[in-house]
Amino acid sequence: MDLATKEFYDDFWPRFVPIYDETKKYMLETLTERQIGRALDAGCGHGICSVILSEMAEQVVSVDVSSDSLATARQQAQRFGRDNIEFHHQDLQELDTNLGPFDLVWCWGVAMMAPDPMKVMRNLMAVTKPGGTVYLGLYLKTWLSPVHEGVRHFCRAYMDTPARRKLVGGFFTGLTKVACLLKGQEINRRADNVSIQAQVEDWYYPPYKTFYSIEEIVALFERNGFKAECIQDRLGRMKSATIFVIRATKNA
Repeated sequence: MDLATKEFYDDFWPRFVPIYDETKKYMLETLTERQIGRALDAGCGHGICSVILSEMAEQVVSVDVSSDSLATARQQAQRFGRDNIEFHHQDLQELDTNLGPFDLVWCWGVAMMAPDPMKVMRNLMAVTKPGGTVYLGLYLKTWLSPVHEGVRHFCRAYMDTPARRKLVGGFFTGLTKVACLLKGQEINRRADNVSIQAQVEDWYYPPYKTFYSIEEIVALFERNGFKAECIQDRLGRMKSATIFVIRATKNA
């Protein structure tokens, strides 16, 4: 089991649960399906996405490497009165394929945080039933990705205490405000997130992070019997620090 990632998200998600209404709005804009048989929330974290999936699916299976995140996710299921979600403490790199098959797999911003993202993606493909669909959000590789990685390694090595994390968050918040003022834009956190501090910590402090091009992920799915397309590109505020989303349907 990936203990470094477990330790990070044991701390992170219990503190930073996203906003339900905004998360639901985003998911409904992203998902084509409205009635689903079995769905997998692969890397459920806080559990809000599991709750939203459970409103459309007959059954949701939610998997995460972080036991404290799973406890938070169970609290959200109870809070919203959802009893068609089952939770499993598993590393997606070692996903039990007997949990499948699934009509829909949701893996948003998770696979690239594992030591071996390709292993995660292969497991997601394996548990998708023929005709089923994978929604996969990954960090986009840009010419500035090495710079972001350098900052992340510095933050983890020298700024990794609660006080220093707040200092880093304040610094990047200030930079964002200046950039937005110069562009004539309004400063705001991401709509579904609870704070800019949460965004900064999620970007600069995870133990692992891998960036990909859209073309290589589309090609990966197509080599493995899927029809794939990018349905959302550059979701982040900065074009150099952003996510893209692939929708891939397994050939029947």
